Amino acid sequence: MGRNTHLLEKTLAVLLVLSVAANIFLLGLILSPAGAGLSPAVPEAEDGVGTPSAALAPASATGGTATMEVPVVIQRIEVRQGGPFPYQEVTTGGGMVNITVEVAPGKGRVLVQTTPLMGTVFQDAANHAVAAAARHSGVDISGTDVIFSIRSAEEVSEIDGPSAGAAMAALLVSVLEDFQINESVTVTGTIDENGNIGAIGGVLEKAEAAYRSGKTILLLPRENNQVVGYREEVRLLGNLKVVRQLPVAMDAQTCIQEILGIQVGYVETLDDLLTYLRADEGSRTVSGAV
Repeated sequence: MGRNTHLLEKTLAVLLVLSVAANIFLLGLILSPAGAGLSPAVPEAEDGVGTPSAALAPASATGGTATMEVPVVIQRIEVRQGGPFPYQEVTTGGGMVNITVEVAPGKGRVLVQTTPLMGTVFQDAANHAVAAAARHSGVDISGTDVIFSIRSAEEVSEIDGPSAGAAMAALLVSVLEDFQINESVTVTGTIDENGNIGAIGGVLEKAEAAYRSGKTILLLPRENNQVVGYREEVRLLGNLKVVRQLPVAMDAQTCIQEILGIQVGYVETLDDLLTYLRADEGSRTVSGAV
């Protein structure tokens, strides 16, 4: 009986030692940064030495500003005198506005402040521009606010429409990728979240505004590669001479360059646009379609 008791005590002692050793081993695994898969393992870099790769996570936006002057179509209300009573007349023409983008620490918001007032379509254009720029640059902007400021030097009651979308996207990319904008170039065009640039209206009015402001290159969506001109047709009906103005489709690039002297290029994507807007491409000229 004594011998059995002694053997039992030795067995229990061995089991106790093994249990303590196992607990210490498990505790070490839990506290270890690489233990048992309880915390992320350091990924192996391409060189195989265990250094984390910078390409595994998107860079974060650090902040900055950029500005561009872009053409828009502006409706003006002019007061005229007709007989004893004044009346209002709405006229349409081209004008220039300054668009500034600011990237600052925030909550991932897209904000637009304008002088004059802004329409709802303009806010949608800003949202598409931010999505396209972030996708192009591969930068995480969830911890920042993107603020667009639009100012016009002229008396304008409201600015609306999507045609500044391409410019806003390019401005944001210039901040995220840290390069200067070529001030002699301007652009008009819509943009979608994938960076595709689409058609706009008022091509001739915007071209004239860009020319008056001293721009040397105007970038248009490729869909706007034609404008409507007019050809005079004269017909004789007996002794009566009838003159008509017939609409004719004309190449926008040729027409604008010949009439105003400002160079015109066609763009389809954000990548196309950026090749012209980077300041280090400032000596580039347009010869033929882009």
